Amino acid sequence: MATILPFKAIKPNPLYADQLVFAEGRMVAKKGDVANTEPMPTLKAMLESTARIRPETPERQMMAYKEIDDKFQQLLDTGQLYREQKAGIYVYEIVHPKYRQTGIWCLTALSDYTSGKIKTHELTFTDSVRRMRNYREHTGLEGSPVLLTYAPSIAINRVIAKTRKTVAKNTLGDRSCFHRIWKIEDEPAKRTLIKAFAAINRVYLADGHHRLASAAKLSAKQIEEGRPVFDYISSLYIATDQLSIKEFNRVVLPEQPVNIIKLLQDLGKDFTVRKKVGNNSFQSRKQHLMGMYCQGNWYYLEPKAIPQNGTAAGLDASILQTQLLAPLFEITDPATDTRLKYVGGESALEELVDMLKIHPEAIAFTLCPLTNQQLMDVSDANEILPPKSTWINPKVPYGLVMHKHSVL
Repeated sequence: MATILPFKAIKPNPLYADQLVFAEGRMVAKKGDVANTEPMPTLKAMLESTARIRPETPERQMMAYKEIDDKFQQLLDTGQLYREQKAGIYVYEIVHPKYRQTGIWCLTALSDYTSGKIKTHELTFTDSVRRMRNYREHTGLEGSPVLLTYAPSIAINRVIAKTRKTVAKNTLGDRSCFHRIWKIEDEPAKRTLIKAFAAINRVYLADGHHRLASAAKLSAKQIEEGRPVFDYISSLYIATDQLSIKEFNRVVLPEQPVNIIKLLQDLGKDFTVRKKVGNNSFQSRKQHLMGMYCQGNWYYLEPKAIPQNGTAAGLDASILQTQLLAPLFEITDPATDTRLKYVGGESALEELVDMLKIHPEAIAFTLCPLTNQQLMDVSDANEILPPKSTWINPKVPYGLVMHKHSVL
């Protein structure tokens, strides 16, 4: 079951949304001097990136949080952001040239996560969880939702369809990608949705493992210290029939040049290795067929044996970790080893090839994306995949719909 709640969203004024949400790095004229330009900072740059200062000290962090709080209030005071006066649940749709996805945006009780009602599937980075917990504690801001998925529900689909027909939509974005939002204020419709989500048997965390883990840790700390508790989290629910999982590839940056002859010999113990004809870049689309780039050549890798000791163990991300990265490169903790990089999403292969141009000594591995069913199977088995095993769409821009907890 899922415990959902309406909320009073904070949104960008449509007059400023193009710059605040979508214009990372876009150039705008300086006030009073149209001849000069400077980058227009986005909400993400102003309200999140500031907290990532280095070197990290308690004093500098508190200064950063104060700067974020002041900037947020300034954006409200100047009308660039506005806070809705009435709580709602939102229908959200992303229209991309390659896909269209529609879901429900609301708050979700953290108790669903701590009680195990929300199924997870990936390891998290400890330091990332710590940083996100501190950010959440001191700013209260949620600029992006966690992404949850569930088996399609007729009751939920009916509410979505009726809302699209009867409620005016707010459209943001450009020709490359549109974001449409319908606000559900009707009390019977909200009650219907809350009841429909409560009837869902299983909810799966698709994206946002670090945010959810950090929120749960903060909530436990607030309860322990007797403080007001941030006990809900901004959430986007997308049904499994609309979820899109993309590849998440790996790149190893070795500390010393690799002996390719020895590497191929060692690989041959657990993998069938074939040099790729044509030697062009390769993104796997078949389970248990991986791509490898090393010293100017592309290879196919196929594991000789598929582990049977669990659901997760037999998937490519786990096989690569246990049979290759750990024994051959001594990368035993993929969550912390700085030699291991991740490249995922729609343009994963192009970004990977660009990275190889910068780091010609790197060894790259391309993996076939998981299926939706595999994600659910791993979660249902209460097993965990290595971090960054799934790149899942939609990716919602920071600041499109925000939520803020009251920081006391």
